Amino acid sequence: MIYYENWSIYINSKTELRDRIINIKAVMSALRAQRLEAAANGNISNMQEYSLDDGQTKIKTVYRSLNEINLALKTLEQELQMCYNQLNGRMVRLVDGKNFSNFNNRR
Repeated sequence: MIYYENWSIYINSKTELRDRIINIKAVMSALRAQRLEAAANGNISNMQEYSLDDGQTKIKTVYRSLNEINLALKTLEQELQMCYNQLNGRMVRLVDGKNFSNFNNRR
């Protein structure tokens, strides 16, 4: 079993972009579960730790407040979006509104 000190080392351990996206999503789901548990218990100001254990790796991180969890989630969402942009590229597709079948804004 591999033990990581924090989630950034866990995410950076993968070199393939798709594997990094999977790791980021796993950490984000663990953080969201910890945030919900803190809200349910009313223990918002004095957080404890969360752990991610998928059988092969184990991560334990301690947060002191709900603001730290929210900041970590925001940072991870930005990193996830950058990974998706690198994987798929940034593209905008413009479509005329007349092509939509239920277009109610006709003149």
